Amino acid sequence: MAQVLSDVRVLDLTDSIAGPFAGKLFADFGADVIKVEPPQGDPARRYGPFPGDRPHPEASALFLHLNRNKRGITLNLAEPAGRELFLQLAKSVDIVLESFAPGQMDAWGIGFEKLRMAKPSIVVGSLTPYGQYGPYATYRANDICYYAIGGPMNATGAADLTPIKKTLNMVEAQAGNTFASQVMAAFMVGRYQGEGQHVDVAAVESQLGSVDRRIIFLLTYQFNGETSSRSAGLGVSTLPMGIYPCADGYVQIMTTPAWAGRMLATLQDESLNAYFKEHPMAAMDPSTAEVVQEVLYPWLLSHTKQECFEEADLKNGWPVFPLSTIEDVMNDPHFEARQYFLEIEHPVAGKLRYPGAPWRMAEGGFEVRRAAPLLGEHNEEIYCEELGLSSEELARLRALGIV
Repeated sequence: MAQVLSDVRVLDLTDSIAGPFAGKLFADFGADVIKVEPPQGDPARRYGPFPGDRPHPEASALFLHLNRNKRGITLNLAEPAGRELFLQLAKSVDIVLESFAPGQMDAWGIGFEKLRMAKPSIVVGSLTPYGQYGPYATYRANDICYYAIGGPMNATGAADLTPIKKTLNMVEAQAGNTFASQVMAAFMVGRYQGEGQHVDVAAVESQLGSVDRRIIFLLTYQFNGETSSRSAGLGVSTLPMGIYPCADGYVQIMTTPAWAGRMLATLQDESLNAYFKEHPMAAMDPSTAEVVQEVLYPWLLSHTKQECFEEADLKNGWPVFPLSTIEDVMNDPHFEARQYFLEIEHPVAGKLRYPGAPWRMAEGGFEVRRAAPLLGEHNEEIYCEELGLSSEELARLRALGIV
């Protein structure tokens, strides 16, 4: 069976992280995604890490991950000849993904209204920091800005310190997910009803309604006026709660009074069992914390994080989870069994393991068809074989900086 999106064609004009992440989702499930880069390349080609810590525009780990399964061409849309080539390409596609400043595509004469004159069902997805209109529309932003303005950053961190941001590019990936899903919905309308549309996605708005605390805080503010939910301090939990050391690292423990029996079943300590029998309200008594810790710490330090996980969570349903390193994750027997990490060979970066798909389908699902493209790798294939340009014309366009 062919992949579910094998009859879908996408022009991916986006760069950096969020937009290419969306394009990757289409490509991973079979769409013919053509990555369109300016002649100097996507800025993400300069983002590390690089194999052997040797920077190379063809070996950025981030670029390789975000652009697998895509074909790649170069095209200078700032030039009229480049825009003419784009319009020719757009006649054969279903979706155009772009992340230029609001109004830039229209200013170039290649916006949605122009494109749907040639193809009424086409979908143009625009991903920008703040959307196509509004007071902030022309502002630039990145991951930390989205998390600070749209997300719950004011609630991240200890109350007596400054707020802190969560790791790396989490929001960019979430914005890319949102972008892909909304464009896919518009594509379904275009395919089955024949009516294309322009999809306006603001990265910051992917945070405003996020389930990562934001929607709860928005409602809380309306209920009682509370503006921040940062804890006044970690305090002392009656039962284990938080991050604890073990024999080879750390584990995250969650224990509520209702789960005290699961904790006791795991620790298997007679004196602790007796204490809980003698004190029926022990799970609610702050003085219990010290009693539990006298048993808990020796138990943790005599078990690896994997052993803690297996003994506590898998056997007894007590939530004790390993804080995995990257090495742990890539060698985890569960992910090995599901073949989540896949080897892809790239002509410059070599053979590396990459994350697979976040969901599985019985048929027609995720496949690896090709590594991320070299800069302009498919220029001849697309411009000459598909658009009918001669090799001489392509060489002339390259010399003029058009491709």
